[in-house]
Amino acid sequence: MLVGLNLRAPIVGVPPLIPAISADLGLTPTAAGLLTSLPVLCFALVSPLVAPLARRLGPDGALVAALGLLALATALRPWGTGVVLLVGTALVGVAITVGNVVVPVLVRRDAGRRAPAVMAASTSAFGVGVALSVASAVPVADQIGWRGTVTLLAAPVVVALAVWVARLRKARGGAVLAPAGGSRTGVWREVDAWWLAVFFGMQACLFYSTSTWLPAQLDQDAGLGEALAGTAASVFHLVGIAGTLAVPLAMRLLRGGVGAGVTFGVMWMIFFAGLALAPGLWPVWMVVGGLAQGAGIGLGLTLIAIRPVDADYGRGLSAMVQTVGYAFAATGPVVLGWVHGATGSWPLVSWLCVGVGLVMCVAAVRAGQGRPIGTRAAVGP
Repeated sequence: MLVGLNLRAPIVGVPPLIPAISADLGLTPTAAGLLTSLPVLCFALVSPLVAPLARRLGPDGALVAALGLLALATALRPWGTGVVLLVGTALVGVAITVGNVVVPVLVRRDAGRRAPAVMAASTSAFGVGVALSVASAVPVADQIGWRGTVTLLAAPVVVALAVWVARLRKARGGAVLAPAGGSRTGVWREVDAWWLAVFFGMQACLFYSTSTWLPAQLDQDAGLGEALAGTAASVFHLVGIAGTLAVPLAMRLLRGGVGAGVTFGVMWMIFFAGLALAPGLWPVWMVVGGLAQGAGIGLGLTLIAIRPVDADYGRGLSAMVQTVGYAFAATGPVVLGWVHGATGSWPLVSWLCVGVGLVMCVAAVRAGQGRPIGTRAAVGP
């Protein structure tokens, strides 16, 4: 949970500050979109490299190295030019990529049949970190400036690093430090793995696009003003915690991952359609969208952690799904920022996102199935 607290906040805590950052550093809307999409692009490009790193260091050791890099990059990136900020943001993305891949592996290894509940608890911490960072961004920046505010995002990373190092010292010599095996490439030939990747990519695309542009959309279309729009976005992220925690229950009530995945995709569609048709009802849409985004990421990671998979594939499923999924997600904020810049229309952006939600529903029909991936996969998780 401490790790999860830091796997989104250093990225999503920045968008409320984009107006101040852009004014100070002269960033264009497309360059500003890179502050969110660049880490997501790193998720796609670096995920294939995490499995070799984890084989060498063990998943626990790889996570320690990632937290150290994340703390340094988060703290140092605002203290320079726009290029420095973007390079530091890319390093933040590299560090978070390692956490993205190895956390489901650790849950699969250590939690057994409790994996859905443990994954929900860890993923719910994403929302806690994001909600706190988004809600505090503008008020704190009013006091200490945007550079100091971005630097403060490194503080909880240092806490997580200290706790994880203490954990490793306590477990020294035990199985928790042992690297795990796994095939590098076999899972890429599995059709069901690709469906899972598409489902993961669609929900990630919607989440990061919304996180980047929601404050600006609410400011313009609902007339909330910068500060209130930031507060509304924090509500969106805070409600996501409830969505994440509800994933195990939703999977039971909706007969598994298929029903849950389709339901969460429909909720995303309702959220964007509501913003397009009735932006004045934004409190309602923040609740619907918040539940959708929290449940979507929670279900995506849970399916990675519990899906029966050929023993030879090892952690390759997590790396493959996140590589493909985040390749989809990386394009969202930049493309939608370009569409808005070219047309000035947030409703058009919302309707494009409705289409992405529809694709998510279609992918859920195959991604949510519990049949094994791989010819020798075990029947159970």
